[in-house]
Amino acid sequence: MDSPSAQQQPSSVSGSTSTTPAPALPTTNSAASSAPGPGVAADQVPMEDVVSTNAVTAEAIARQNQTVVEEFQYLLEKSQQLFAGLRDLPPTGAKQWQPYFQKTFEIFSKLWRFQQQNRFVLENSYGLKRWEVGEIASKIGQLYYHYYLRTSETNYLQESYVFYDAIRERRYFNEISETKSAALMIKKLRYYARFTVVCLLLNNRDIIATLKDELAVLVNEYVSVYRPTDAAEWQLVLQEVSSFIDAEKKLHPVNSAGSYLPVTRRLQTSKIISAALDKEGSSSTKLRLQEAILVGNAHNQIKFSELTIDMFRILQSLERETSNIRSVADAAIKDTIPSAVATAVAAGNANESSGASAPIKDDALDDSSIPQRRATEKPAKRSNPHKYLLYRPVLSQIMVYLATAFRELSNDSAMLIYLSADGSKRSVPDHSGAKGYHGGILTNSRKVLDNSDPEQQSISHCLHPGDLLPFTRKAMFLIVDSNNSVAFAEMPRVFNYPFMSLMSPTEYPDSIPDTSQVGELFTLFLHAPLLAFSFICGIEHISPETWDQCSGLIAQAEGKIAELMAAASLDKPVRRFLQDEFLRQFMIRFALCYIILKAHTAFTEPKHLPTSYPLLPASVLESPEVLSKIRSLAVLANATCFLFEEPIVAS
Repeated sequence: MDSPSAQQQPSSVSGSTSTTPAPALPTTNSAASSAPGPGVAADQVPMEDVVSTNAVTAEAIARQNQTVVEEFQYLLEKSQQLFAGLRDLPPTGAKQWQPYFQKTFEIFSKLWRFQQQNRFVLENSYGLKRWEVGEIASKIGQLYYHYYLRTSETNYLQESYVFYDAIRERRYFNEISETKSAALMIKKLRYYARFTVVCLLLNNRDIIATLKDELAVLVNEYVSVYRPTDAAEWQLVLQEVSSFIDAEKKLHPVNSAGSYLPVTRRLQTSKIISAALDKEGSSSTKLRLQEAILVGNAHNQIKFSELTIDMFRILQSLERETSNIRSVADAAIKDTIPSAVATAVAAGNANESSGASAPIKDDALDDSSIPQRRATEKPAKRSNPHKYLLYRPVLSQIMVYLATAFRELSNDSAMLIYLSADGSKRSVPDHSGAKGYHGGILTNSRKVLDNSDPEQQSISHCLHPGDLLPFTRKAMFLIVDSNNSVAFAEMPRVFNYPFMSLMSPTEYPDSIPDTSQVGELFTLFLHAPLLAFSFICGIEHISPETWDQCSGLIAQAEGKIAELMAAASLDKPVRRFLQDEFLRQFMIRFALCYIILKAHTAFTEPKHLPTSYPLLPASVLESPEVLSKIRSLAVLANATCFLFEEPIVAS
């Protein structure tokens, strides 16, 4: 419900020159309603009448300005209430949280448009500061980011970037240091941390390093000036950002100029793979990946915020490739709910372009950089699976999210579970005869009793294969990256629904560099095979032309594997997973990982190789055609760490 003043729309108060209050209006206009009769000179009008008219006009302007201030205060308070309520929304159940998000977007749309249209009045009658405008924009960026997390649609992530970038470009928070306020400084630090997360997810390398350096300067200023109690926490944030960026640097080969070479992070539809596998099943009954649960609970894991680097990579592998950030306005289409905010920004920017409100002049971005939507534009239906990101969850949390995702699944949909965690094994043989409870992966434990049995604690806080059994009543695709991944090798097939498990090697050769500083190798193969290939071969420098050729060979190898899978005699339930583009990509890259590692001279034992259940046929994993592609790749990249039937000579 709007406030009483909300119904009085100011007609002459805006960001244009018409809002400039004047102490005295031109005489011809001031006395228009009581103009002297014929033959009476203008200078004969009594002075007291002129003063009275000006006083009435000034009083009317003051009342109008007060109405603007009251309306702004109402919208600001309402937006703050709705924004604070977001944290109380349930993480599951779209029907419960989506209407609340819609209401929040609508009020922020009104607030943003209102402050732009009435900027001059708000600066002079309310005392609006630049950082207050920046805080509104920051909250809109947060809204888009959280909406992205709940919907998995990358268009909203791009919109979040646009708002965060505008804050930095327009220097909304630059004056905070002069206020000498610790609370405002924390707002600025949090903005930088959130902006960094968005840039990481969009792989915007051009700005990430700059943001890290600017954040370091701000943290040092915050610590030295305010001597805060949370200094160690902000130092940890800096350390996490640096570790995350360094992990990516260590993996990326560079060209002669030191520039990083391009890597595709998200799903791109391959014509070769589509031609081979799109005929699997009719369009009406094709299996699709609907829900994904990503769990990160490894002991020594690189992370930023509550996103581990392995979760970060799988998350992007479960999304389609996004359009360029700066072309969002023309190319990206999204639902009508949040777009009201973007439209308001575009409309408000048109008013600001006049430059009338000089104290807060927003000229760093033009209208073309702000997303705009037409009312007649139909939202494009995207098919990214919905994701739950669980960082160091306890067992009960995992079970709750499993049950929720299971409930949301339709009959022709599948659930993906990604587990990146330390293994847990029974040190004492289990004679209970219970299948599926001999160990699995560790979950987080909030309380550990001093006198408790370590064995009992380990088994109790372990996600066993048997714990997943009730949820195999619908299609399940499992990826386990752990030193005890093989515990999930033989899941009982009780309900005869499609099930597949891809499991990492349980151990890596000593000659392979430590993966704790770059993320797990198996996950890296599923995410970006060429980066994983470069890592195990020690490739640090390569020409862009050679890199492009290597990328082409990887794509050819994946295409050949797709053709082999289409022709193989796979079980019908397993074959259904090939109908979904995301799941088929994981299956293809699993096979590619197996073939590459088996040909590598260091991976000589079975524990060094990934496994799957059910097993993929030998016609795929031992294909001479695929092996030939890998051989060509090794020759092209000067990698001499492979053993083929014929010796490889470095070129």
